[in-house]
Amino acid sequence: MKILLIRHAKVLLDNTQKITASQMNIWVEAYNHAPIDITLPSKEVVSHIKCADMVLASSLSRTADSLAVIDVVPKEKNSLFDEVTLPESKGTWLKLSSKTWLVLLRLMMLAGFGKKSKVYTEAKQRATRASEYLVALSNKHDSVALMGHGGMHWLMGKELESLGWECVEQGGGSKNWGYKVYALQL
Repeated sequence: MKILLIRHAKVLLDNTQKITASQMNIWVEAYNHAPIDITLPSKEVVSHIKCADMVLASSLSRTADSLAVIDVVPKEKNSLFDEVTLPESKGTWLKLSSKTWLVLLRLMMLAGFGKKSKVYTEAKQRATRASEYLVALSNKHDSVALMGHGGMHWLMGKELESLGWECVEQGGGSKNWGYKVYALQL
């Protein structure tokens, strides 16, 4: 039994333009609808996905679009696997790149700050449900692949490990098209 977590292809949206924290909601919405880079991933990624018995994707278009690059249609799209939301910020006095805001807002989330202080708790709960769902699917299918998102995969990986699964292979780290293969350790 294997569970494969793959991060989607690179999204073609400028993340260097300076914006305020309050403009991040607009940027995230644009990111969620932006096209992806259609450059093919590594042969390892393609092989893992094409050999999976069950392929899933989050409900965000960049995941199904990434699978389409290698001619794979997910059996299921599910919002349970969507990216972790960011805590809201109303700051308008400091302008940073969206890439920098992503890091800062994620750190705020982990520390429990921000207007929506429950963001991290809710994300962890969703990651638990998502991991349990993947484990249930792996009982029916020898290998399950999920095209998803870095933040949610990080949380799901921690949850899978707490359930006795071990990362047995990885490539690309948290970069686009990066992957981790988990296997149940008995």
